[in-house]
Amino acid sequence: MTLSHVKTSPKLKASIIEPILLLGVNGISIYELPVEINRMSPPFSCKTLKRYLFYLVSYGLVSYNGQRQIYKTEDRGLDLLYKIHQEKQNTLATSEDITITIE
Repeated sequence: MTLSHVKTSPKLKASIIEPILLLGVNGISIYELPVEINRMSPPFSCKTLKRYLFYLVSYGLVSYNGQRQIYKTEDRGLDLLYKIHQEKQNTLATSEDITITIE
């Protein structure tokens, strides 16, 4: 008998993903990221930020350079930013209204 683990895709809030991706366009240090995010969006915990960064890096939306300690938005992340922007324009939704499922 074997057991298999069913992996469910995370449901993530665009209101958290969007500022991370925006700040990472030109690269941002691991130390500046939490400070800048709290300036741009409603505050959320460091635990939440770490969880979102884990998913964004795992799915190739953001890269992390350990030597320089910098997060950078990748092309896939820029595509997602564009889709979030389009969704907001087309539906008059806000980032708070949009949930993203990464597959």
